[in-house]
Amino acid sequence: MATPSWVSFELFQKTLKNCLPDQDVQLLTFTSTCAVPEGENYTSDLYRTTLIYLDTQKNAKRTMSVIVKCGNEDGGVKTDLAKKLHLFDKEIEMFTKTFPAIYEILGEHYTLSSKCFFACNEPHAVMVLEDLTTLGFEMLPRHVGFDLEHCFKVVEKMAQMHAASVIMYEKDPSLVKQYGEGLYADNEMIREWVGAGYTALSDACSRWPGFEKYGYKLAALGDEALERGFQATRRRLGGFNVLNHGDLWVNNMMFSYRESGKIKDMRFVDFQMNIFTSPAIDLHYFIATSTKMEVKIENIDIILDHYYAQLIANLARLQYSLERVPTREQLKKDYNSRAFYGLMGAATVLAFVKASSRKDASFESVMKDASVEGFRHHAYNNDRYRKHMEHLLPYYDSFGILD
Repeated sequence: MATPSWVSFELFQKTLKNCLPDQDVQLLTFTSTCAVPEGENYTSDLYRTTLIYLDTQKNAKRTMSVIVKCGNEDGGVKTDLAKKLHLFDKEIEMFTKTFPAIYEILGEHYTLSSKCFFACNEPHAVMVLEDLTTLGFEMLPRHVGFDLEHCFKVVEKMAQMHAASVIMYEKDPSLVKQYGEGLYADNEMIREWVGAGYTALSDACSRWPGFEKYGYKLAALGDEALERGFQATRRRLGGFNVLNHGDLWVNNMMFSYRESGKIKDMRFVDFQMNIFTSPAIDLHYFIATSTKMEVKIENIDIILDHYYAQLIANLARLQYSLERVPTREQLKKDYNSRAFYGLMGAATVLAFVKASSRKDASFESVMKDASVEGFRHHAYNNDRYRKHMEHLLPYYDSFGILD
């Protein structure tokens, strides 16, 4: 995949000046390659670019690696999705306004994301970001999912971001106005994608011995399944709301490790789906899409308890009145009432996560191609996905959401 024409010498010269404002530097050359394989990224194009530049004060050549994130302008579903969900508007807002406000509240030692060196949305959507791999961060294989240790680190960082966003919102509500809708925005394209997911899951259930009843239940709900999923997303009057990442699947989290193999740190990436609503949104989506099977079977309540303890600890450290925070039982009740959001994530994104890497892995394939050879059929009928759904379907059904 060739880099777009606007990924240019001028762009990287600006990047260097923003990144190294106190140095006199001159870009000499750059080379770009795809940062992720096909079938690993669905809403934008990512390139890893090596910059070779001259430090004129020391007359020395230096190199820097950055990640370039571009809007796709091929006119397909990826392009339409980015425009309809305002994906780059949101991510640029996160890096230029929201994160500075969050870090001011958390303190200078807290880091949730990479640095952003350059961002613009006109005439083309493009961002230049810190390459976290140069700092020792890596992604885990999406097919495997996270064990309990990794889950604890994720919800610890999640709680930091959520807690700071509560205080940020009270200081300046305008800072969350961009985050009224997340991945499951109620529009025609998302309805088509989610509807195709429910249909494919229902069809797959008919071939899983003992799980046919879940297919029947989903089919019987029809469009009501869409409405329940969208309803679970929304802010509720008087509810406890936070800025959710909104797209916490395996590829959107990177980890660094100590020599012992223990986790050292973690960063979130990809801030195009943020939504200001109940923290149950991040919790359901993360548990559905990113955890190992053993964690889903044994540790969901432990993860929820750890998240709540971390949320309370962060809010207390930030001197927020805990009288205004839901109790553990109230949080659990809210989580339970939004269980359909978890099912919606499992019926859509989890299928992408567990699918094999294929050139036809895309929203468009799921929505348009129902053939046995197509990506949709593979995504919903492979053993990895089936094993997770054979646990998740009874789990979500236990909340009474399929009746």
